[in-house]
Amino acid sequence: MLDDQTLAFGVSAFISVLAIVNPLSTIGVFLSLTKNHKVDEANRIAFRSSLVAFCVLIFFSLSGFFLFQMYGITLEAFRIAGGIILFVIGMQLVFPSQNTQNISQGSKQIYLIPLAIPMTSGPGAITTTIVLASQAVTFGHEFVLWIAIFLSCMINYLVLRFSESIHERIGKEGLSVLIKIMGLLVCAVGVQFIINGLKVAFPIFA
Repeated sequence: MLDDQTLAFGVSAFISVLAIVNPLSTIGVFLSLTKNHKVDEANRIAFRSSLVAFCVLIFFSLSGFFLFQMYGITLEAFRIAGGIILFVIGMQLVFPSQNTQNISQGSKQIYLIPLAIPMTSGPGAITTTIVLASQAVTFGHEFVLWIAIFLSCMINYLVLRFSESIHERIGKEGLSVLIKIMGLLVCAVGVQFIINGLKVAFPIFA
């Protein structure tokens, strides 16, 4: 039975991971890359990209602590650096540039690059996963984090699978608004990571 603290951690982890995975921001790229594919082929690409992203994030959730030890990185330093990265990514979602739309279509394994990496499990998602894993003090926390990653990747798959319908229903402007809202959430998560890191690294800020 999960206690209230574990459930709260799970909900927070789910919101954080889903916000940075941000499947809505991948719809345009996915539709562009799969426009010449049959429906069943596009669905397989959506599934494979989400599965690869899930495996990548689970890997870093399990290995992040050992990477810290290997390179002598403190958790506080990673939280601050990761928070800065997330804030920058969030700002790019809120204020997108034309360059972010120029995605190469030359790869035959588009489910891997660019859909799984870096669109879904990019630096921001990996950073978020590692920081959340470092905050997991019990096995229950680790378990709900894995569930949060699974649910986020499952939602990513469903959004990509039905991306054409979503795009038709909410339109380009509606999609843009939703992406900006997700970007704002990513900014907030990044700022919170920075605050948490500064409180521990510099107790004067506590």
